[in-house]
Amino acid sequence: MNYDLCDLLNRKMEYACGYITDFPRTSTFKNQNIIDENFELIAPDDYIETMSDENCNHEVFSFWMYRNGKISNQVDDYDKSARRVTKELANLSYSNNPSLDIMYFSGLLKMSVARNKAILIETCIRPTLDQMLILKDCELKFLDKNGKILWRISERKKKAVYYEGTGLNDLHSFKWSRIK
Repeated sequence: MNYDLCDLLNRKMEYACGYITDFPRTSTFKNQNIIDENFELIAPDDYIETMSDENCNHEVFSFWMYRNGKISNQVDDYDKSARRVTKELANLSYSNNPSLDIMYFSGLLKMSVARNKAILIETCIRPTLDQMLILKDCELKFLDKNGKILWRISERKKKAVYYEGTGLNDLHSFKWSRIK
């Protein structure tokens, strides 16, 4: 990993998106069904159980999580915010997917949250210890009554190759040597 490029991209993204000060009241995220689609595919039994709970909230909020564990302000579209950062770095884009490139080169995580339903984490590389600790705090804060942590690891060099699972312990113990 090129840590200079990683730090540069993290600073650019922090400047472009800022930091969360308080959890937003309403969502501006465009893809409101992202958690339902992934939850039903990754853990269908847990999906039915969670959806039947009365505390389940269906509004989806989206954030970037920086390498230092801090969380961005709410993002309305991941690709749009990533494109703003990568447009100056023309040689950075290999996959025609700016959010995938920014996740791979800067180590950012995509984080989609539906309170008491699920937190969906998408990444390309192993999360840092700071990111894992903040994710554990988010799990306790946003999934206090019910819900699951869902994760998806995208392999950047092979299109449509994903590793999926539930729970932070499984994400931490994932065999990262499989990712190329």
